[in-house]
Amino acid sequence: MKKTLTYLAISTLVVTSILPVSQHVSAEGVGSLNQKINELKEEKSDISQQKNSITNKANETAEKIEKNKEKQEEVTSEINQIDNQLEVTQNKVAAKETEIAATESEIKKTETEIKDTEEDIVALKEEIKKVKERIEEREELLKNRLRAIQKSGGDLSYFEVLMGASSFGDFINRATAVNKIMDQDKEIMESQKKDKESLESNQKELEDKQASLEANREGLVSKKASLETQKQELSNLQASLNQQLSSKQSLKSELKEEEQHLEEYKISMEEERRVLANQQAIIDKAIQDAKKEKERVEQLAKEQSSANNGTSTTPSTSTGGSSSFIRPTSGYISSHFGSRSLGYHYGLDFAAGAGTPIYAVADGVVTRSEYSSSYGNVVYIYHASLNKTTVYAHMVSRPSVSYGQSVSQGTQIGGVGNTGNSFGNHLHFEVHNGGWSYHGGINPLPFLP
Repeated sequence: MKKTLTYLAISTLVVTSILPVSQHVSAEGVGSLNQKINELKEEKSDISQQKNSITNKANETAEKIEKNKEKQEEVTSEINQIDNQLEVTQNKVAAKETEIAATESEIKKTETEIKDTEEDIVALKEEIKKVKERIEEREELLKNRLRAIQKSGGDLSYFEVLMGASSFGDFINRATAVNKIMDQDKEIMESQKKDKESLESNQKELEDKQASLEANREGLVSKKASLETQKQELSNLQASLNQQLSSKQSLKSELKEEEQHLEEYKISMEEERRVLANQQAIIDKAIQDAKKEKERVEQLAKEQSSANNGTSTTPSTSTGGSSSFIRPTSGYISSHFGSRSLGYHYGLDFAAGAGTPIYAVADGVVTRSEYSSSYGNVVYIYHASLNKTTVYAHMVSRPSVSYGQSVSQGTQIGGVGNTGNSFGNHLHFEVHNGGWSYHGGINPLPFLP
């Protein structure tokens, strides 16, 4: 497809390029007008195709934005689920820590009881030693008693002792002695029996208690180990959830940034579609003007043909317009065309005080004069003689010119400002081959004096 010559403000091309009709016209003038009308129709067709392409891209972008938002909602839901899982897991970890602390306390208590029991066992062993000594002493006494009985032949009885009394007093003494001996023997036997039973009972009780405490301690140690394992598993789960949460939050941030870029791209396409629509409107007007001029030329040709018996002369021509740019404003260039830290820069920035005059760099027609979210207060001018479009962005206030207005080189169109996506007062100046296109600017520096 033929490269577009007049994306913006074709009417200027018509005004500056259509052959001005003199008193002498010829078929060449009509042919030139026919050619111009055909060119304008081709430009209109090109713009229609571009508008359709932009509309399709805008629809695709809108679908991407919708899918992006759905994905954001999905990720947000996942983040909420992970947050809930984290809260539950953190509560479980805290509960396990409480259980572990309680178990450690029980273990310490049990170890204290075991230590006390071990001390009791030591004391009991000492007591057992003493009891054994008493038992041995009693056994020795009983053995002596038996040996005495054996020496007497074994026939001596308590009755004989009593009957051998020489007097009643001696009988009483003997009876008292016998009773004491009998009581003593009985006490010895009972003490011996009691000590043996007590010794066995105490020893068994302490052994059982020690075994029970040891078993309880082992159970508590095992429980603590199990709780530590469970806590570690929960801690691992918590770490995994934190990692998932961080990943989801990063994804959400990326999706949000992508949505912002898509929205900006959508806005830029809407702006481009509107600019193309403005261009198309200008072309329609230019076609109508060309047709009227053609009719006028044909009518004059007929009249001249009748007056001059069908002879004609070649009409004069005029191109009009400036062939080069002037500087758009005073001040110094603060940022050149090309790559920079904030991204690729598609123009030149002229730093100057707020309100510093901005001028049209060449003759042309205004194809855009409005506020843009990115450019702020902005003006587009198409320069037909150079087939270039210039952009003047971030103006301090409403531009001094309006859409469709023809301007001459050096006409003030506004003042330097800081509107739109801007950081400090400056003029952002762009140059485009043909009409304006998104990120289609070329380096303006070679065109400036």
